[in-house]
Amino acid sequence: MQRTWWCSVAAMMVATAVGCSSGWDDRGFHSARVEPELVARAGRSPVAVLVPVVIAGPRAFSRDTPRPVAHRGEPRRLAVGGGAPIATAAAETEIAGMLATYLDDFNRHDVAAVAAHWSEDGENVDLVTGDVTRGRDAVEGVFSALFADDPDAAMKLEVEAIHPVRHDVAVVDGTTTVDFGDGDRAGSRFSAVVVRKEGRWVLETVRESARADLEATERPLDQLEWLVGTWQDLGPGIAATTTCFWSAGRGFLIRSHAVAEDRDEPRQVSAEEGIPGLLPADDAVSREVTEIIGWDPEARLVRSWLFTSEGRFAEGTWTRDGKAWRVRVEGRGGDAGRFSECTVSRLNAGEIAVRGESSGFAEALVPVCDFIRVGQ
Repeated sequence: MQRTWWCSVAAMMVATAVGCSSGWDDRGFHSARVEPELVARAGRSPVAVLVPVVIAGPRAFSRDTPRPVAHRGEPRRLAVGGGAPIATAAAETEIAGMLATYLDDFNRHDVAAVAAHWSEDGENVDLVTGDVTRGRDAVEGVFSALFADDPDAAMKLEVEAIHPVRHDVAVVDGTTTVDFGDGDRAGSRFSAVVVRKEGRWVLETVRESARADLEATERPLDQLEWLVGTWQDLGPGIAATTTCFWSAGRGFLIRSHAVAEDRDEPRQVSAEEGIPGLLPADDAVSREVTEIIGWDPEARLVRSWLFTSEGRFAEGTWTRDGKAWRVRVEGRGGDAGRFSECTVSRLNAGEIAVRGESSGFAEALVPVCDFIRVGQ
């Protein structure tokens, strides 16, 4: 093929250099005949050079010329280089279905099903780091480690375009977004080659690069926004109130906890009695705790710092545990080496449950009880 192409180009160059007359024959070839007088001077016989038609001759145009109509439900068929036709409508539908199943399998954390969407020799290339994962077994290992490390990882997949190349090859462009249990978010823009093997479409190669737009909008603390508001415990034996609000720029969540002996029957603090979220003045406050919750970009986790009215302080780490958050607090200063753990769960829009130890070191920290919302 390449040799033929070079011969045609050479023939055109010769005809142009020495001068020629031309015409179109009935086979669709342009016949260039070298002028006899020029050839005579060269001492050679006239020769006709056949040049493939590159630019077709002029054609009459009519507004009434019928155009082919693509019937609804029938695949459009194209031919590329005389090869197999492309059934674009059918292929696009099948590929979109495969990707939807891939997404479902990922979010169900079905490692074997996810890996089965890749060909035996499929590979993934990170265009930013240069890391290459090659082979279905290696792909399965990556997802197995991911799901074991983060049982709450969930993905969104947006397909921007599907470009059929052949009846059994297509290119898919799109984006992915993965939300992790610790509040982190990552995503990529990808271009994938999918092939049809043994009656189904699989991923052959995927090239991806990180999405810069997620880095600009990432706010891991947004998943704890439900803490904002004024909350109060109605249980016997203790009166506890927690007020939570955003700092300027939404960089931190600030919580103020007040705990007092409940000398009378439990009752809810109303707006008429004072500022919602503060205990009435006639209640003896046993402790107050200020808690600051923030995102640590280096450690990539949610952290908190606690300061009590007695001058004690501690640091905590927050990790997702299903629908709840597990908070591990480590004492500082005189409390160095002391630990406490609790879980914070959102039961519904108006209720929060805090479970854990309520004695020892934990007694100086966040109250362990059930809260209901009493103010925004």
